[in-house]
Amino acid sequence: MAHVNSTDEGRSLALRLLIHYYGDIHQPLHTSDRYTKEEPKGDKGGNDFILKNHYSAPELHAVWDNVIYTYHKNPKRPFTKDSWADFGHTADDLQSRFTFSKSETNTADFAKFRDESYAIAITAYDGLTEGKDQVVPDSYIAKFQPIAQRRVALAAQRLVYGMEQIFGKSSTIEEKFIQ
Repeated sequence: MAHVNSTDEGRSLALRLLIHYYGDIHQPLHTSDRYTKEEPKGDKGGNDFILKNHYSAPELHAVWDNVIYTYHKNPKRPFTKDSWADFGHTADDLQSRFTFSKSETNTADFAKFRDESYAIAITAYDGLTEGKDQVVPDSYIAKFQPIAQRRVALAAQRLVYGMEQIFGKSSTIEEKFIQ
């Protein structure tokens, strides 16, 4: 790794990328483009599907990235002990809402992750009207927010499984990578 200064820094970067990739593949709009007469080259996974800016989400992709307005405030970085604890409470709250079977979580099948996301993506535009003055209707939020939350919680469980496959089961992963 030519762009890192130490093995620990390289491992930290690799872990951050792994976290990012698990999140991206579970976000449905990362698996599709909407092609229309107005967008013959596609809308870049909702990035070009403009909506009224709400919670710094001016397009559909950003609405899904903040889990349909659930998490519209990013934690301050770098993490401090307090911000890490706050982030942990948020993660614990989300995880407490869902139960998954081992067959759902104990897999590193990225094709499966993609296919699940795509099945959601093909309906992700339903009930929306594009435009900078168009708000996301409450009915859309009610339908898709629990789906988006479940995808994040599932991604986290699958990430844990993936990390255990790479690093082994250890309570020291946090100590190794969180400064």
